[in-house]
Amino acid sequence: MLPIEFLFQENVEPARSLATDRYLLNAFQKATRPRAAVLRAYTARGDFLSAGRYHRIVPGPSPPSIWRRPSGGRTLPFGDGFLGFSLLLPHRSALVSEDPFHLSPYQVPNRYARGVLTALRGFGIDAFYPGRDFVTVHRKPIAMVTFESDGRGALLFEGILALERDFSILADFLAIADPGGSLAGECLDRAGVTSLASETREPRAARDVAAALLRGFAEQFGVETEARELSPLEVQAIDAIESREFREGWLAERCSGDDLRLVAATPVPLGVFEVRFALEQERFLREVRFYGDFIANSPGVEELERELRLCPADWQSVALVADKVYNRPANYVLGIGKLRTIPDTIVKALPA
Repeated sequence: MLPIEFLFQENVEPARSLATDRYLLNAFQKATRPRAAVLRAYTARGDFLSAGRYHRIVPGPSPPSIWRRPSGGRTLPFGDGFLGFSLLLPHRSALVSEDPFHLSPYQVPNRYARGVLTALRGFGIDAFYPGRDFVTVHRKPIAMVTFESDGRGALLFEGILALERDFSILADFLAIADPGGSLAGECLDRAGVTSLASETREPRAARDVAAALLRGFAEQFGVETEARELSPLEVQAIDAIESREFREGWLAERCSGDDLRLVAATPVPLGVFEVRFALEQERFLREVRFYGDFIANSPGVEELERELRLCPADWQSVALVADKVYNRPANYVLGIGKLRTIPDTIVKALPA
C-alpha cells in the first residue's frame, strides 16, 4: 500500500489551506512524483463557519468568517479549538486496493474514518462511526468527515475534530455570519456533542493530536509514514494557486441562483437538498443548480446540471438523466437518500 507523508500547519488561512490541498491533489497526476498519500493536519486562528461546497453563501457583515470546503456536507464551526485534517489519495481506494473503484462511494467514509477511530481510541476514547458524516463518542458527535473526488478521480477525505470546543457553538456562529439562513442546518445541543478535552479531562496540543491521527491511519492501513515540509518551489506553486483560484471568488462560487425563480427543498439525512431552476418555453429546464448539505463529487454535479439543460421538465425525464449520470462508477451523491430525491424535488417546484 501507499506510504503516507505527513504535513502539519498551524494558524493557516482559508485560501492557503485550500490551495495546499489543491496543489497536493494536482501532484498525483505528475509521473515524476512518487504516488504517496498525504495526511495534512492544520489549525486556524479565530472563528469560522466551515460550509460545504454546495451551500448558497450570503456572508454576514461581521465575523465569524465563512470557510468553504472543497467537499460537500453540512455546515459546522471551525477555528480555535478545532483540528482540521485532509487525507489526499490518487484515487478513492488507494489505501486498500490498486483498483480505483474497489471501494464504492458509500464505503469511503466508513473505511477512512477508521483511521480517526484508531487515533481517538489511542486516547482511551470509545469512538464509533455510525455512518453518514459523524464520528461519535457515546452517540455524541466529536468529529465530522466528508470527501470529494476531482476530475481525475483523486480523493480528498477531510474532516474536523473537536479539540477544546464542540459543535454546539454552530447556532451562535450562524446567527452572526448567516442572518439570512442560507446555511441553515442541524444545530446540535451542547448536551448532545462532545470534544477531545471533555472526554480526556485535559487539553491536548493540536500537534500531538495530529501526530495521533497519523499513527491511527498508519496502524489501521499498515503503511509507513514520513513527515514532510513544503519546499520553496512548492510554496511558490501554492502561492500561485491561492492567488488564481481561492480568493473571494471561491467563497462566492455558488452564491448565484437568485435569478433562478423556481425553488424547492427536501429534508434529507444530512440536512437539506435544494434545487433552483428556470424553464424554457415552460416545458424544458433551461438552467438547474443544486444546493445543500449533500456529499458528491463535483464533476458529477457539474455533469448533472449540464445534462439537465433543455431536459423536459417532468419526473420521468429528470430521473433518466440522474440515473445516467450516477450510473457512472466515478460519480456519486450521498446524503440525500434515494436518487429519486432529485426528480422529486424538481417536480415540487414546477408551476401548477
